Amino acid sequence: MNNTNPIYSLAVAGVQQLIPYKAGKPIEELERELGLTQIIKLASNENPFGAGKKALAAIEAALPELGLYPDGSGYHLKNALANKYGLDVEQITLGNGSNEILELIARAFVTPELEVIFSQHAFAVYPIVTQAVGATGVVVPALNYGHDLNAMLNAVTVKTRVVFVANPNNPTGTLLSQASLEAFIGALPDTVVCVLDEAYFEFVSQVETVNSILGSSFQYSLSTTTIV
Repeated sequence: MNNTNPIYSLAVAGVQQLIPYKAGKPIEELERELGLTQIIKLASNENPFGAGKKALAAIEAALPELGLYPDGSGYHLKNALANKYGLDVEQITLGNGSNEILELIARAFVTPELEVIFSQHAFAVYPIVTQAVGATGVVVPALNYGHDLNAMLNAVTVKTRVVFVANPNNPTGTLLSQASLEAFIGALPDTVVCVLDEAYFEFVSQVETVNSILGSSFQYSLSTTTIV
């Protein structure tokens, strides 16, 4: 951020140095640029088949209450998720997309004197939220364009507070096995929060091999693991 307006000098140092995140171009813009008519944006995690009938029906049913504030606590959604995954409602935090959850995690657990570990070629938001809270980002070189879990484990120090792991990885699409993730999380100190970012698990043919919250073997680590 570089601006002569005096208000910018009041922002914290990490925010002043942020470079705005550029999201993927809208389909309409790509159509104009490339002259294409059939575009599927895998990078934006959008449903190429459109919204489902049940979703459209739920939206239509909610239209009469459009002028009212929604339930900020997400009572019904939280209870539905808790029942589906066998969790307590208190274990669930809702967000406006995964980006908001990732930022909340950084603000809740990380301070300027601490470090955050993430892989090279991983989700661009990890370094952004780390910088925004003034912490030090530790980028671990990728292994075959994916996470090198052994190297990430070796990068942990007494200053490490959060480790971000995207599985499947965004944007390279690499996939970590459940066994390797279990070993990695089990080896982390209790002072480190491991964030499993599984925003793209719908793109995997066998969802249960990726969606860790469905695997009972991951339950032991939920006290120090956040699944997005």
